[in-house]
Amino acid sequence: MGVYTYRATTKNGQTVSNKIEGNSVQDVKDKLRANGLTPINVRQQTGILSKLRPAQRTKKNQVSSAAVTKLAREKLLEEQRKKQQQGLNRDINFDFSMFKKATRRDLIAFTQSLYLLKRANFTNTRALTTLLENSDNPVMKGIIEDLLNGVEAGEYIYSTLEYYEDVFPTIYISIIKIGELSGNMTNALFQALDYLQESASTTRAVKKALTGPLLQAVGMFLLTVVGVLVGVPVLENLYANMGVTDKIPPLTLKVAAFIRACVDKWYFVVAFIIAGIVLFNFWKSSVNGRYQWDMFKLKVPIFGQLITRLALQKFFKAMQLNLANNAKLYDALDISKGVVSNYVILSVIENAQDNLQQGEMWVEPFERLPNMPPMALEMLRIGMETDIEDMVNKIVEFLNDDINITIERIIKILPNVSMAIMGVVMVFFILVVLKPVMELYTGTFLFDAYGM
Repeated sequence: MGVYTYRATTKNGQTVSNKIEGNSVQDVKDKLRANGLTPINVRQQTGILSKLRPAQRTKKNQVSSAAVTKLAREKLLEEQRKKQQQGLNRDINFDFSMFKKATRRDLIAFTQSLYLLKRANFTNTRALTTLLENSDNPVMKGIIEDLLNGVEAGEYIYSTLEYYEDVFPTIYISIIKIGELSGNMTNALFQALDYLQESASTTRAVKKALTGPLLQAVGMFLLTVVGVLVGVPVLENLYANMGVTDKIPPLTLKVAAFIRACVDKWYFVVAFIIAGIVLFNFWKSSVNGRYQWDMFKLKVPIFGQLITRLALQKFFKAMQLNLANNAKLYDALDISKGVVSNYVILSVIENAQDNLQQGEMWVEPFERLPNMPPMALEMLRIGMETDIEDMVNKIVEFLNDDINITIERIIKILPNVSMAIMGVVMVFFILVVLKPVMELYTGTFLFDAYGM
């Protein structure tokens, strides 16, 4: 793919010039016509500019390209006047935009607005210009501006989105890419919006299921620490004031000494935690470590099933989109695996590709996947013999329902798990804190009777 310079006219008869990536002169002309521009002259660019990423080239040529229109010149002069009026205040005002980011809600709002504008037959340029003028989030405004620059340069929207993979999910970019290349951008935006909304709903449900138990665990841990730190000195004073010759139980003293040592030598504790995190990340960065860690996540009690289903939902959703756009099965597998980050599932998909090339059963590797839903597996087997596209659609529907059922099951189980953990903590609290108090007032015969 090379870099080409072009001159073209807009629908209003204005002449614009810029640079664009393409495979050939004809490819560039097709891109320009797809974005409402009529090519005048296209030639291949050579030199250092051809090595810059598209967004960088667009920004470098933004002022020179815009200067050919009266509207752009007026806008540039207006910005210069504003800068002059602001003066030194621009340097002393604190910029809070550095703390802002593009949230999932911003992505949903952007996609929904773009979908409505495209549905109203807006061109890409006009739709993005409208969104740019009405955007409040500085991060999203910068992204939309970059998208607009790319479209004006004759590039596809997805090609600019690929530079923002930290903001837009991989499957989202794939949906937009398929829509643009197939000429059905409006439908692609609808599918992307549906994916974002479903994903947001699933994320909220998972957070709701996890927040309560996590807060309870943290609360019980803090209660135990505070109880030992505060309660043991009180017990020591009680023993001394009442002239009791018995000593505080060794378990209580050991726990109290350990917690006090952690508080006094907090820097060692922090250093130990940091070292542990560094070593863990180093181990996880290796291929074997990452594979083992991903395998653990799939097999972890309670949450392993949910993690597996969420990953499979992403993969089969991508498969659904690719097959719907007439991609071959092998190509659909190859493209769709890009949305998978779990090494175990990724290896299963790659094994399925190898089996497909060798004429073997490509579904067989999925049988070895931990927590693979039996119903989804059976659907894949049936799809091999009938219509795989139709069966993948049914698998996506099944996984959507199964994820909701799994989340509801986890929500029901977690209170029992929390109560079990609380029971263990309470027993520990009784043995460490309450036992010395009861021995002080009732003697040791009660605990001796039960062998405690």
